[in-house]
Amino acid sequence: MIYLCVGRRASIPYYIDTAGIGLYSAEELAYYIKENIMMLDASILDESLCKFIEKELALPELAGALRECVMSGGSITDFVETLMSKTNLASKDEIENMKRQLAARGSLSKSEKHRMKGDFLVKGGRYSEAVNEYNMALDEIDLSQKPNEAARIFHNKGVAYAELFYFSEASECFRQAFELNPTSQSSKEAYFDARALASGKVPESVALGDNVMERRYRRYLRKVEDGDIEGSQVILTELLNDMENAYRRSV
Repeated sequence: MIYLCVGRRASIPYYIDTAGIGLYSAEELAYYIKENIMMLDASILDESLCKFIEKELALPELAGALRECVMSGGSITDFVETLMSKTNLASKDEIENMKRQLAARGSLSKSEKHRMKGDFLVKGGRYSEAVNEYNMALDEIDLSQKPNEAARIFHNKGVAYAELFYFSEASECFRQAFELNPTSQSSKEAYFDARALASGKVPESVALGDNVMERRYRRYLRKVEDGDIEGSQVILTELLNDMENAYRRSV
């Protein structure tokens, strides 16, 4: 389906804090909503967004309709449907699909919502904020009643810590994930790898894995010995990505 351009391109973007991005057009706003529909919350029902649409995008009628939706206590679903239908930036089927997804999100527990937001932040490289979301998710869950869900949160929290190079904290998260779900081979391997990295040793998955990963790890150690912190972090990030991909293949 082909969508026509709506309004004008903004000179000052609308900033989405949780995603760390700025939006310059109605098309970009619609695309962001479509791609992140499960992450939308009440913060989208915002007068500043209405002003952005009115002033920057030069769409006063749309801004008025959205403002009325906000002032009348409309839901996120009402807001999204109004935006998409009045701009024709989504088909009827796409709008109905978004409405179904928003309805499904409404049935999620607080823990699941925090975990999903944490996953979203990890995807955007905002690891410290992700850790905070995972902590809030764990505060909302009974570990004994939902051990698998708790294990998933601990594992993802460990990934966030690993991306921050906090390997001791990461290994502890992976250990807790494995204790809660002993069938999770990925959490078990991640625990031993993070523990090895925390102590400056070669992770078992690297030592037993392909030569590319092992050579990359040796390069990382040389960079550390040479005092090249920036270079070592670049290589370590590549290594973590290799390890994460290996975990995903094993799950």
